[in-house]
Amino acid sequence: MFLKINRFLLRFLFLAIVLYSIWPISFVAADPGVRIEMKRTTHENVRVAVTQFTLMKGSAGSRRLELEAYKILKNDLRLSEVFLQIEPNVYKNLEQKELGENGVDLWAWHQLGAQWLIKAEYGIFNGKLSLTFRLYDTVSEKFLLGKRYSVTKNFLLRKVIHRYADELVLQLTGKRGVAETQIAFLSRNNQNTEIFSIDFDGYNSKKITNDNTLNLTPAWSPTGRWLIYTSYAGNNPDLVMIDRYNKLQRRVLLHMSGLNAAPSWSPVDDRLCLVLSKDENSEIYILENNRKLRRLTRHFNIDTSPTWSPDGKKIAFTSDRSGRGAPQIYIMDALLGDKGGVERISYNSSYNDNPAWSPDGDKIAYTARVGRQFQIKIYNLITKNSTVFTKSIGNKEQPSWSPDGRFLAYRHKKGSTKQTYIQRLGSNKVRQLTFGVGGGTNPSWSPYLKR
Repeated sequence: MFLKINRFLLRFLFLAIVLYSIWPISFVAADPGVRIEMKRTTHENVRVAVTQFTLMKGSAGSRRLELEAYKILKNDLRLSEVFLQIEPNVYKNLEQKELGENGVDLWAWHQLGAQWLIKAEYGIFNGKLSLTFRLYDTVSEKFLLGKRYSVTKNFLLRKVIHRYADELVLQLTGKRGVAETQIAFLSRNNQNTEIFSIDFDGYNSKKITNDNTLNLTPAWSPTGRWLIYTSYAGNNPDLVMIDRYNKLQRRVLLHMSGLNAAPSWSPVDDRLCLVLSKDENSEIYILENNRKLRRLTRHFNIDTSPTWSPDGKKIAFTSDRSGRGAPQIYIMDALLGDKGGVERISYNSSYNDNPAWSPDGDKIAYTARVGRQFQIKIYNLITKNSTVFTKSIGNKEQPSWSPDGRFLAYRHKKGSTKQTYIQRLGSNKVRQLTFGVGGGTNPSWSPYLKR
């Protein structure tokens, strides 16, 4: 009896210490047992232990596949920036002890410092790969989440692991992760620029276009099936759309004289916002579902770089209508255009461009001249204030939001090198995403992809 009481007191004291040490992470009674706030810097991320993938009974094994799956999962958790992974040598003995056993001693895992425990099994049956994941909360000592996946002999291992990693982030934060998303970008070869796509973790780079010309400003459709961009393949800056699943499906949407540029796809329907210069000036239009054009801006100065609000009711854009050749960021009504008035949101900078509206609708990221460099600023539509997001050496431009609103991708120019970088809100960590000799510019983050 005395030993039982001591163990109860020990658990109580241990939990009290853990709760104190990880503040401001909040614990709730409902699943998950641990949930964190993504919008602020979080140093005490959730401590997680990930055991090696074990082979299912009756299955042929593959050591290479097992190690690769383990590597991908751990890397996805690292890149999410919400988990602190415990070193395997800390729990090696406990992991070996539980091999082949049905039970899991969650209290023992908790004593080793883990708040979450992930166990996974794999097997190959009739040419198909089967993966089973189990997530445990050692704080409340309960099973949280189980997932099982089965894929063809092509395996699609990386995609399956990405999907599970996104489920883990959803379980922890209430928002799906972005490991399964992609970023489109431009890469230069001699005088041509082609569109490529790359996974969030920097793998699986693919060439999307083969136009052998100058391509500009790729943008994703809301479903992620289509990429729309400006192409000079027809000896004019035309608006072109290409099917991501079938590259032979390439359509020219607009072939008007002058610019057909800076497309932005409405997040709520099939309308497109774009810039046309057919009126001998750069003006913003909407291409309606019936393919009719509706003009939004009527100003003798340049208007460009439109971006939709998530509800499709507002459009932010760049204009030098304030005079003195100093472009600023404005917001207008998507129905009335600038006839309904415009709201200027950028100040204290002589050059601002590339607005990008956040998926949550409460922020707009944009390029701004700060001192002698270009940096990414973020305007908060609630507080009406802008803050400098990027602060490192080099020019940062062309921001693009991840679909969960946690990360920004942007072009980073240092010297003559231009590559795409990624940074999470509330974090000072910066990660280079593209490394090709042709560079990586004009990043466009995909929505959550259907396939």
